[in-house]
Amino acid sequence: MDNPTVRRPRKVTIRDVARLAGVSASTVSAALSGGAHVSTATRRRVIDAADRLGWRPDRRAAGLRRFHSRQVGVIYEVAQSFQASLLDALYVAAADEGLDLILAGATVHHTEQTCVAQLMRDGCQAMVLTGSGLSDREIADVATRIPTLSLCRQVSLGGVDVVACDSRQGAATAVAALAGLGHRDIVHVNGAGQPMSAEREQGYVEAMTGLGLSRHVRVLPGGSTVEAGVAAAQAVAVMRPRPTAVTCFNDMCASAMVRQLRLQGIGVPEQISVVGFDDAPVASDPTTGLTSVRQDASELARQAARLLGRRVEQEGPVPAGNEQVIIIGTELVTRTTTSALGPGVVGRPS
Repeated sequence: MDNPTVRRPRKVTIRDVARLAGVSASTVSAALSGGAHVSTATRRRVIDAADRLGWRPDRRAAGLRRFHSRQVGVIYEVAQSFQASLLDALYVAAADEGLDLILAGATVHHTEQTCVAQLMRDGCQAMVLTGSGLSDREIADVATRIPTLSLCRQVSLGGVDVVACDSRQGAATAVAALAGLGHRDIVHVNGAGQPMSAEREQGYVEAMTGLGLSRHVRVLPGGSTVEAGVAAAQAVAVMRPRPTAVTCFNDMCASAMVRQLRLQGIGVPEQISVVGFDDAPVASDPTTGLTSVRQDASELARQAARLLGRRVEQEGPVPAGNEQVIIIGTELVTRTTTSALGPGVVGRPS
Protein backbone atom coordinates (compact mmCIF):
# COMPACT_ATOMS: atom_id res chain seq x y z
CA MET A 1 0.00 0.00 0.00
CA ASP A 2 1.32 3.44 -0.96
CA ASN A 3 2.44 5.74 1.82
CA PRO A 4 0.26 8.88 1.49
CA THR A 5 2.99 11.00 3.03
CA VAL A 6 5.47 10.23 0.22
CA ARG A 7 5.42 12.96 -2.40
CA ARG A 8 5.81 11.77 -5.98
CA PRO A 9 8.06 13.86 -8.23
CA ARG A 10 6.22 16.27 -10.48
CA LYS A 11 5.96 15.15 -14.10
CA VAL A 12 8.18 17.14 -16.44
CA THR A 13 6.17 19.04 -19.06
CA ILE A 14 6.84 20.69 -22.39
CA ARG A 15 6.80 24.06 -20.59
CA ASP A 16 9.71 22.93 -18.41
CA VAL A 17 11.68 22.07 -21.52
CA ALA A 18 10.81 25.42 -23.08
CA ARG A 19 11.89 27.30 -19.94
CA LEU A 20 15.26 25.54 -19.78
CA ALA A 21 15.90 25.97 -23.51
CA GLY A 22 14.86 29.62 -23.42
CA VAL A 23 12.19 29.25 -26.08
CA SER A 24 8.40 29.04 -26.26
CA ALA A 25 6.43 25.83 -25.86
CA SER A 26 5.35 26.09 -29.50
CA THR A 27 8.99 26.25 -30.56
CA VAL A 28 9.71 23.09 -28.55
CA SER A 29 6.84 21.34 -30.31
CA ALA A 30 8.03 22.51 -33.75
CA ALA A 31 11.65 21.57 -33.02
CA LEU A 32 10.74 18.03 -31.99
CA SER A 33 8.33 17.46 -34.89
CA GLY A 34 10.83 18.47 -37.56
CA GLY A 35 9.48 21.94 -38.28
CA ALA A 36 11.45 23.49 -41.14
CA HIS A 37 11.46 27.02 -39.67
CA VAL A 38 13.42 25.96 -36.56
CA SER A 39 17.17 26.46 -36.84
CA THR A 40 19.58 23.59 -36.22
CA ALA A 41 21.05 25.39 -33.21
CA THR A 42 17.62 25.90 -31.62
CA ARG A 43 16.61 22.32 -32.32
CA ARG A 44 19.74 20.99 -30.63
CA ARG A 45 19.21 23.29 -27.63
CA VAL A 46 15.67 21.94 -27.24
CA ILE A 47 16.86 18.34 -27.55
CA ASP A 48 19.58 18.92 -24.94
CA ALA A 49 17.09 20.51 -22.55
CA ALA A 50 14.68 17.62 -22.96
CA ASP A 51 17.50 15.15 -22.31
CA ARG A 52 18.66 16.98 -19.16
CA LEU A 53 15.14 17.00 -17.75
CA GLY A 54 14.49 13.38 -18.72
CA TRP A 55 11.44 14.37 -20.75
CA ARG A 56 10.31 11.57 -23.05
CA PRO A 57 7.10 12.28 -24.95
CA ASP A 58 5.44 9.66 -27.11
CA ARG A 59 7.85 8.80 -29.91
CA ARG A 60 5.42 9.29 -32.76
CA ALA A 61 3.71 12.27 -31.18
CA ALA A 62 6.78 14.42 -30.75
CA GLY A 63 9.73 12.83 -32.50
CA LEU A 64 12.37 13.34 -29.81
CA ARG A 65 13.85 9.89 -30.24
CA ARG A 66 13.62 10.22 -34.01
CA PHE A 67 16.03 13.14 -33.91
CA HIS A 68 18.64 11.06 -32.14
CA SER A 69 17.98 7.81 -34.03
CA ARG A 70 18.31 9.44 -37.46
CA GLN A 71 15.00 8.28 -38.77
CA VAL A 72 14.56 7.53 -42.47
CA GLY A 73 11.20 6.89 -44.12
CA VAL A 74 11.01 4.10 -46.70
CA ILE A 75 8.14 3.76 -49.16
CA TYR A 76 7.79 0.43 -50.94
CA GLU A 77 5.19 -1.41 -52.99
CA VAL A 78 3.68 -4.16 -50.87
CA ALA A 79 2.75 -6.40 -53.83
CA GLN A 80 6.30 -6.60 -55.23
CA SER A 81 8.32 -9.48 -53.78
CA PHE A 82 11.68 -7.99 -54.81
CA GLN A 83 10.96 -4.84 -52.84
CA ALA A 84 10.09 -6.96 -49.80
CA SER A 85 13.45 -8.74 -50.01
CA LEU A 86 15.19 -5.40 -50.51
CA LEU A 87 13.71 -4.18 -47.23
CA ASP A 88 15.52 -6.90 -45.31
CA ALA A 89 18.83 -5.81 -46.85
CA LEU A 90 17.98 -2.19 -46.02
CA TYR A 91 17.40 -3.03 -42.36
CA VAL A 92 20.86 -4.59 -42.15
CA ALA A 93 22.61 -1.75 -43.99
CA ALA A 94 20.71 0.94 -42.06
CA ALA A 95 21.74 -0.60 -38.74
CA ASP A 96 25.39 -0.38 -39.81
CA GLU A 97 24.91 3.35 -40.45
CA GLY A 98 22.95 3.99 -37.25
CA LEU A 99 19.76 4.74 -39.17
CA ASP A 100 16.26 3.92 -37.96
CA LEU A 101 13.84 2.90 -40.74
CA ILE A 102 10.14 3.72 -40.69
CA LEU A 103 8.18 1.88 -43.39
CA ALA A 104 5.13 2.93 -45.38
CA GLY A 105 3.65 0.36 -47.74
CA ALA A 106 1.94 1.48 -50.93
CA THR A 107 -1.10 -0.53 -52.01
CA VAL A 108 -4.10 0.01 -54.27
CA HIS A 109 -5.94 1.74 -51.43
CA HIS A 110 -2.93 3.35 -49.73
CA THR A 111 -1.12 5.38 -52.37
CA GLU A 112 2.47 6.58 -52.48
CA GLN A 113 1.19 10.11 -51.99
CA THR A 114 -0.48 9.00 -48.76
CA CYS A 115 2.75 7.30 -47.68
CA VAL A 116 4.75 10.48 -48.29
CA ALA A 117 2.33 12.54 -46.20
CA GLN A 118 2.42 9.95 -43.41
CA LEU A 119 6.21 9.87 -43.22
CA MET A 120 6.47 13.66 -43.34
CA ARG A 121 4.06 13.86 -40.38
CA ASP A 122 6.25 11.35 -38.55
CA GLY A 123 9.16 13.77 -38.83
CA CYS A 124 11.49 11.56 -40.89
CA GLN A 125 14.76 13.25 -41.75
CA ALA A 126 15.19 11.59 -45.14
CA MET A 127 13.00 9.70 -47.59
CA VAL A 128 13.58 6.60 -49.71
CA LEU A 129 11.27 6.06 -52.68
CA THR A 130 11.62 2.43 -53.82
CA GLY A 131 10.81 1.86 -57.49
CA SER A 132 8.55 4.86 -57.18
CA GLY A 133 5.62 5.49 -59.48
CA LEU A 134 5.40 9.13 -58.42
CA SER A 135 5.78 11.73 -61.16
CA ASP A 136 9.05 13.61 -61.49
CA ARG A 137 7.28 16.71 -60.19
CA GLU A 138 6.04 14.88 -57.09
CA ILE A 139 9.50 13.46 -56.36
CA ALA A 140 11.10 16.88 -56.82
CA ASP A 141 8.57 18.38 -54.41
CA VAL A 142 9.52 15.87 -51.69
CA ALA A 143 13.18 16.67 -52.29
CA THR A 144 12.59 20.37 -51.58
CA ARG A 145 11.62 19.42 -48.03
CA ILE A 146 13.98 16.61 -46.98
CA PRO A 147 16.83 14.58 -48.52
CA THR A 148 15.24 12.17 -51.00
CA LEU A 149 16.72 9.01 -52.53
CA SER A 150 15.20 7.21 -55.50
CA LEU A 151 16.02 3.53 -55.03
CA CYS A 152 15.77 1.16 -58.03
CA ARG A 153 14.54 3.92 -60.31
CA GLN A 154 16.80 6.22 -62.31
CA VAL A 155 15.68 9.86 -62.38
CA SER A 156 17.47 13.03 -63.41
CA LEU A 157 16.18 15.57 -60.92
CA GLY A 158 18.10 18.27 -59.11
CA GLY A 159 18.58 17.43 -55.45
CA VAL A 160 17.38 13.81 -55.78
CA ASP A 161 19.93 11.06 -55.08
CA VAL A 162 19.71 7.81 -57.04
CA VAL A 163 20.83 4.26 -56.28
CA ALA A 164 19.71 1.80 -58.96
CA CYS A 165 20.83 -1.11 -61.07
CA ASP A 166 21.68 -0.73 -64.75
CA SER A 167 18.39 -1.85 -66.26
CA ARG A 168 19.49 -1.40 -69.86
CA GLN A 169 22.58 -3.51 -69.28
CA GLY A 170 20.54 -6.16 -67.46
CA ALA A 171 18.00 -6.48 -70.28
CA ALA A 172 20.81 -6.67 -72.82
CA THR A 173 22.50 -9.42 -70.81
CA ALA A 174 19.31 -11.51 -70.96
CA VAL A 175 19.09 -11.12 -74.73
CA ALA A 176 22.76 -11.99 -75.22
CA ALA A 177 22.41 -15.14 -73.10
CA LEU A 178 19.40 -16.31 -75.09
CA ALA A 179 21.13 -15.59 -78.38
CA GLY A 180 24.09 -17.59 -77.12
CA LEU A 181 21.73 -20.54 -76.67
CA GLY A 182 20.73 -20.30 -80.34
CA HIS A 183 17.55 -18.24 -79.99
CA ARG A 184 16.81 -15.60 -82.58
CA ASP A 185 13.06 -15.00 -82.30
CA ILE A 186 13.14 -13.33 -78.88
CA VAL A 187 10.15 -11.32 -77.66
CA HIS A 188 10.13 -8.76 -74.85
CA VAL A 189 7.16 -8.31 -72.48
CA ASN A 190 7.40 -4.73 -71.23
CA GLY A 191 6.40 -3.13 -67.95
CA ALA A 192 3.47 -1.18 -69.36
CA GLY A 193 4.71 2.15 -68.02
CA GLN A 194 6.10 0.88 -64.73
CA PRO A 195 9.27 2.59 -63.43
CA MET A 196 12.31 1.38 -65.43
CA SER A 197 10.08 -0.23 -68.07
CA ALA A 198 11.38 2.06 -70.82
CA GLU A 199 15.02 1.39 -69.89
CA ARG A 200 14.57 -2.39 -69.95
CA GLU A 201 12.74 -2.26 -73.26
CA GLN A 202 15.49 -0.04 -74.66
CA GLY A 203 18.14 -2.50 -73.48
CA TYR A 204 16.29 -5.32 -75.26
CA VAL A 205 15.97 -3.40 -78.54
CA GLU A 206 19.60 -2.26 -78.47
CA ALA A 207 20.86 -5.78 -77.79
CA MET A 208 18.74 -7.32 -80.53
CA THR A 209 19.94 -4.66 -82.97
CA GLY A 210 23.57 -5.11 -81.95
CA LEU A 211 23.29 -8.87 -82.57
CA GLY A 212 21.85 -8.31 -86.04
CA LEU A 213 18.38 -9.41 -84.94
CA SER A 214 16.52 -6.12 -85.43
CA ARG A 215 13.95 -7.68 -87.74
CA HIS A 216 13.01 -10.10 -84.96
CA VAL A 217 12.22 -7.32 -82.47
CA ARG A 218 8.74 -7.68 -81.01
CA VAL A 219 7.46 -6.02 -77.84
CA LEU A 220 4.27 -7.11 -76.07
CA PRO A 221 2.39 -5.07 -73.47
CA GLY A 222 2.88 -6.54 -70.01
CA GLY A 223 3.31 -5.16 -66.51
CA SER A 224 4.59 -6.14 -63.09
CA THR A 225 1.80 -8.42 -61.89
CA VAL A 226 0.67 -12.05 -62.11
CA GLU A 227 -2.27 -10.94 -64.24
CA ALA A 228 0.11 -9.27 -66.70
CA GLY A 229 2.13 -12.48 -66.99
CA VAL A 230 -0.94 -14.59 -67.66
CA ALA A 231 -2.16 -12.21 -70.35
CA ALA A 232 1.27 -12.09 -71.97
CA ALA A 233 1.48 -15.91 -72.02
CA GLN A 234 -1.89 -16.11 -73.75
CA ALA A 235 -0.70 -13.61 -76.34
CA VAL A 236 2.58 -15.47 -76.93
CA ALA A 237 0.75 -18.78 -77.34
CA VAL A 238 -1.15 -17.55 -80.41
CA MET A 239 1.68 -15.59 -82.04
CA ARG A 240 2.71 -16.80 -85.47
CA PRO A 241 5.52 -17.49 -85.80
CA ARG A 242 5.71 -18.26 -82.10
CA PRO A 243 8.84 -16.93 -80.40
CA THR A 244 11.32 -19.39 -78.95
CA ALA A 245 12.32 -17.10 -76.08
CA VAL A 246 10.83 -14.29 -74.01
CA THR A 247 12.32 -11.69 -71.69
CA CYS A 248 9.95 -10.12 -69.15
CA PHE A 249 9.88 -6.83 -67.26
CA ASN A 250 10.07 -8.53 -63.85
CA ASP A 251 9.93 -11.89 -62.11
CA MET A 252 6.31 -11.64 -61.04
CA CYS A 253 5.24 -11.32 -64.65
CA ALA A 254 7.73 -13.93 -65.89
CA SER A 255 6.82 -16.57 -63.29
CA ALA A 256 3.13 -16.21 -64.06
CA MET A 257 3.92 -16.53 -67.76
CA VAL A 258 5.82 -19.78 -67.19
CA ARG A 259 2.94 -21.29 -65.24
CA GLN A 260 0.35 -20.20 -67.80
CA LEU A 261 2.34 -21.49 -70.78
CA ARG A 262 2.68 -24.87 -69.10
CA LEU A 263 -1.06 -24.92 -68.37
CA GLN A 264 -1.62 -24.37 -72.09
CA GLY A 265 0.61 -27.34 -72.91
CA ILE A 266 3.59 -25.30 -74.05
CA GLY A 267 6.85 -26.60 -72.62
CA VAL A 268 9.18 -24.25 -70.76
CA PRO A 269 12.03 -24.35 -71.64
CA GLU A 270 11.52 -27.14 -74.21
CA GLN A 271 9.49 -24.90 -76.55
CA ILE A 272 9.92 -21.42 -75.10
CA SER A 273 12.68 -20.12 -72.82
CA VAL A 274 11.69 -17.39 -70.34
CA VAL A 275 13.85 -14.87 -68.48
CA GLY A 276 12.67 -12.55 -65.70
CA PHE A 277 14.24 -9.54 -64.02
CA ASP A 278 15.09 -8.85 -60.33
CA ASP A 279 15.94 -12.34 -59.05
CA ALA A 280 13.16 -11.90 -56.52
CA PRO A 281 12.32 -14.76 -54.12
CA VAL A 282 9.65 -16.01 -56.52
CA ALA A 283 12.39 -16.75 -59.09
CA SER A 284 14.09 -19.33 -56.87
CA ASP A 285 10.84 -21.22 -56.22
CA PRO A 286 11.80 -24.77 -57.31
CA THR A 287 8.45 -25.28 -59.01
CA THR A 288 9.39 -22.47 -61.41
CA GLY A 289 13.19 -22.20 -61.30
CA LEU A 290 13.13 -18.93 -63.19
CA THR A 291 16.24 -17.67 -64.96
CA SER A 292 16.47 -14.01 -63.98
CA VAL A 293 18.56 -10.85 -64.19
CA ARG A 294 19.74 -10.28 -60.64
CA GLN A 295 19.65 -6.94 -58.91
CA ASP A 296 22.04 -7.11 -55.97
CA ALA A 297 19.73 -6.16 -53.09
CA SER A 298 22.54 -6.13 -50.53
CA GLU A 299 24.71 -3.80 -52.58
CA LEU A 300 21.79 -1.53 -53.43
CA ALA A 301 20.93 -1.31 -49.73
CA ARG A 302 24.53 -0.75 -48.66
CA GLN A 303 25.08 2.10 -51.10
CA ALA A 304 21.74 3.66 -50.21
CA ALA A 305 22.38 3.50 -46.46
CA ARG A 306 25.85 5.01 -46.77
CA LEU A 307 24.51 7.92 -48.79
CA LEU A 308 21.54 8.43 -46.45
CA GLY A 309 23.84 8.45 -43.44
CA ARG A 310 25.72 11.41 -44.92
CA ARG A 311 22.54 13.23 -45.89
CA VAL A 312 21.06 12.95 -42.40
CA GLU A 313 24.26 14.34 -40.92
CA GLN A 314 24.18 17.31 -43.29
CA GLU A 315 20.52 18.03 -42.50
CA GLY A 316 18.11 19.76 -44.86
CA PRO A 317 17.32 19.19 -48.54
CA VAL A 318 20.11 18.40 -50.99
CA PRO A 319 20.94 21.43 -53.17
CA ALA A 320 20.36 20.93 -56.89
CA GLY A 321 23.63 19.90 -58.49
CA ASN A 322 24.87 18.12 -55.35
CA GLU A 323 22.81 14.97 -55.88
CA GLN A 324 24.62 11.66 -56.35
CA VAL A 325 23.78 8.89 -58.83
CA ILE A 326 25.09 5.39 -58.11
CA ILE A 327 24.44 2.73 -60.77
CA ILE A 328 25.13 -0.92 -59.94
CA GLY A 329 25.69 -3.71 -62.45
CA THR A 330 23.51 -6.80 -62.82
CA GLU A 331 24.18 -10.47 -63.49
CA LEU A 332 22.20 -13.32 -65.00
CA VAL A 333 21.20 -16.17 -62.67
CA THR A 334 20.52 -19.24 -64.81
CA ARG A 335 17.93 -21.75 -63.64
CA THR A 336 15.58 -24.14 -65.42
CA THR A 337 13.39 -21.90 -67.61
CA THR A 338 16.07 -21.43 -70.29
CA SER A 339 17.84 -23.93 -72.51
CA ALA A 340 19.48 -24.21 -75.89
CA LEU A 341 17.17 -24.07 -78.89
CA GLY A 342 16.10 -27.68 -79.40
CA PRO A 343 16.01 -29.50 -82.76
CA GLY A 344 12.23 -29.62 -82.64
CA VAL A 345 11.83 -25.92 -82.00
CA VAL A 346 12.03 -23.74 -85.08
CA GLY A 347 12.18 -19.97 -84.76
CA ARG A 348 12.18 -17.51 -87.60
CA PRO A 349 15.33 -17.73 -89.69
CA SER A 350 18.01 -15.20 -88.81
